[in-house]
Amino acid sequence: MDKNKRPRPMGLNIGSASIIMLFAVLCLTVLAVLSLLSANSQYALAERSADVARTYYEADTRAAEIYERIKNGDYGADGEIEIEAYITDGGAATFSYEVPAGARQALRVELTRAETGELRVDMWKLTEAGDWIPDESINLWLGGDE
Repeated sequence: MDKNKRPRPMGLNIGSASIIMLFAVLCLTVLAVLSLLSANSQYALAERSADVARTYYEADTRAAEIYERIKNGDYGADGEIEIEAYITDGGAATFSYEVPAGARQALRVELTRAETGELRVDMWKLTEAGDWIPDESINLWLGGDE
C-alpha cells in the first residue's frame, strides 16, 4: 500500500448533506405557503358566511317587527316596505310583504287573519329578489339544413 494514498471516508459527503437540507427547507417552505393560502381562503369564506347570516337575521328581525304591528292592527305602510292586504272569499284577511335581505334576496312573509282574529303565518321564506333573466345566448341546432 502506498503511503501517499489516503483512504476514502465512508458515508455522506458535505455536498450531499447540503443538497438534502436544501430540499427539506424547500419542501417545508412550499407547505407553509400552501397552509397560509388555505387559511386565508377559509377566513374569507367565514367572513362571507357571517355577512349572509347577519343580513338574514336583520331582515328576520324587521319582518318580526312588522308581524307584531299587523298583529296589533296597524296595517299601514312602513317606510320602504309595502304591506299588501286583501280579503279572501272566506272572509279572512291576508297580508303579505317582503323585507330585503341583501342585494339579491328578500324575506317573503304571508299572513292570514281568520274571522276569529287569530293571525296565522302561511309563509316565512327567503326568496330571490328581482326578476330572473334566462341566458338565451346559445344557438341550438334544431335539425334540418342551415
